[in-house]
Amino acid sequence: MVKRIKGWNKRKISYTGRLILVKSVLATLHNYWAQIFVLPAGVMDRIQALCRNFLWEGSDSYSKAPLVSWKIVCSSTLAGGLGIIDSRIWNVAAVGKLVWWIASKKDLLWIKWIDKVYLKGRDWFEYQPNPNSSWAWRQVCMVKEKMAAGYSNGKWQVNDGHYNIADGYNWLRQDHTPNVAWYNIVWSRLNTPKHMFNAWLIRHGRLLTLDRLYKMGITSQRTCFLCGYQDETHDHLFSTCNFTCHCYARFQNWLGLPSTGVVLAERMLKIRSCSGFMRKLLCSLVVALHYHVWHARNLCRVEQKVLHPKAIIQAVREDGRMAIIKYNYCQMSLSDREWCRVKGLM
Repeated sequence: MVKRIKGWNKRKISYTGRLILVKSVLATLHNYWAQIFVLPAGVMDRIQALCRNFLWEGSDSYSKAPLVSWKIVCSSTLAGGLGIIDSRIWNVAAVGKLVWWIASKKDLLWIKWIDKVYLKGRDWFEYQPNPNSSWAWRQVCMVKEKMAAGYSNGKWQVNDGHYNIADGYNWLRQDHTPNVAWYNIVWSRLNTPKHMFNAWLIRHGRLLTLDRLYKMGITSQRTCFLCGYQDETHDHLFSTCNFTCHCYARFQNWLGLPSTGVVLAERMLKIRSCSGFMRKLLCSLVVALHYHVWHARNLCRVEQKVLHPKAIIQAVREDGRMAIIKYNYCQMSLSDREWCRVKGLM
């Protein structure tokens, strides 16, 4: 894992790119061993630390506090997380497949050997390992105790009795966190990936605005870079800042939206006078607008250069064009095509 990360950190990879690499590469490198035995706690902690460090810093080490807790990051996207697998729970779920094989008396030489040497005809869920048994076998028995509640009469109670690691993982997590209302807004396929991640951070209120940096002792400045009047917070930057309000006004006039609900993407989803595609497109444009406002703030902080709201709307228009291309022009209705053509999106 460290070797992979050292090869990647020489490149400038966005948060979204790192997220994809963590989910598709880093979090899966240990899968082979994790399906054989329960890995030591220290190893699992190191695996999670490397995934966390690369996500937030792009390297194998990270000295600052992460923007969002790892517990939230590992929760599903429906529940407001990023859907990264919790390696410890996945390891238990993977070994749980061995538990199911023994419970279902799968026709394998290893299972027959286990029954002959250890179980000796005894009920699997009543069996307790001998203290002199091997460490690996005692770990399998420990996983059996954790998953015993998921069995009834020796049969797995999920997926018609057929165990798979994904079902076991979800059962072990037992995540009762309600689904977030903004899932369809942030993770819409019309959104640009970097806009998605930025919108996700905004929804959790975890962007490094000046009020947070001030509390951390990193800066003594608290006044908003864009307006220069009020303290910079999430609510101020995306709601009451004069610069942002000018952007919203131009956004509203450009799209011909009503004066209420322009800044709230949730209300875009409730506009019944629009088609489903149009509601998704409007939400995507709002997400893009928030991203470019944050980008303008960072540009002002680093280069002392304030963009004109007209430039922000132009950038949002370009993102809207890309979203339509990604959606597939042929799937749009004639009325939607005409609307997009009038608004300069096609």
